[in-house]
Parts: sequence; structure tokens; C-alpha cells
Amino acid sequence: MIEKIEAYFMKELSEKAGRIAVFSLGLLVPYYPVRLIFLFLLCTSLLPSDIQHKRLGSLLALPYSHMELFWISYLFLIALSTSTQLVGMALFGAHLNAVSVTYWLAMILGSINFATAYYAVAMLSVTAGLDNFGIPFLVLIVDAIIGGIGNRWNNPYFYASPIHQGNAIATTLVAFSALIVANYVFARKGVQK
Repeated sequence: MIEKIEAYFMKELSEKAGRIAVFSLGLLVPYYPVRLIFLFLLCTSLLPSDIQHKRLGSLLALPYSHMELFWISYLFLIALSTSTQLVGMALFGAHLNAVSVTYWLAMILGSINFATAYYAVAMLSVTAGLDNFGIPFLVLIVDAIIGGIGNRWNNPYFYASPIHQGNAIATTLVAFSALIVANYVFARKGVQK
């Protein structure tokens, strides 16, 4: 399995080097809303983009099943997101006291939750035969609006929103539930194109 992961990582880094380099520079920025923009672009430009541009057949010609392809692409997304965040923390002076470490760990968990949720949305969108960017972007806008209505104590969606992340546990449960559903739909039903 390690060989498959390594081969996929090398394929992605060689085919999408320019795009990944630009997104990685944006992911180095420690300001969380800017990170979310680049994370969203990265989520929609990996496997969902390959499916949208009809490159799934060539990926499946390699020794990958649908499920392996889904999870290895997700692993690539999380590895890139986490590594750039750790490098950004080092570059922009993360202090190693208890408060700073807790803050940075919360930011890493927030980035993972956001990337997980929107990777799942993008995969569900392309699996249904829709766009890899447009539908997730509409979901992003609706998520930002609904999560921001009223004050946060009176808005239950605020706690589970991948953007607002009012409660880390609720957001993690929602994000990984969406990921499991996206994996099931992609592995069992395939792409509707």
C-alpha cells in the first residue's frame, strides 16, 4: 500500500506542480480565513478536478480501486494541508507555550475539518455528474451565511459549520460523516457521467 501512496503522491506533484506550489504558498499564511480560501481551492482541484476533466479512467488503469483512490487523494490533501501549516507556524513564529500550542493545534484541527468537509462535498458533486467547483462554492456560500445568522449562541448550525466551527467535536463529526458518505457513494455507485 505504501508504494501506491508514494506513486499517487509523485503523480500529483509532477502533474499539478504549479497549482500545488501556488496553493502551498497561500496555505503558509497563518491568517485562518486566507488559509480557508486556499484549502477550498486545493480540495476542489485534486481528485474532483480529475474526475471532472475525465481523467478517472487513466487513474483507474493504475492498480487503484475507487476506494483506494478516494482515500489516497484525501491523504494527499491532509498531508499537504498539515505540512504547509506546520511550516507556516515555524516561519511566522509560533511560540511553544501552552496557550500557543493549544491555539495552533486548534487551527490544524480546524483546517483538517474544513478540508475534509469540502473534499467530501466536491466528491459528492462530481460523483453526481455536477461541477467540481461550482456546487462546492455554492455550499461554501450557504455555509458561511447560515452559520453567520444571528448570534452564535442562538444558531445551532454555527457549532457544526465547517467554516465557523463553533464546536470542534460537532464539526469533526459532520465533516467525517460527509467524508464517509462521499466514499460510499464514489466507491459503490461510481461517477454519473
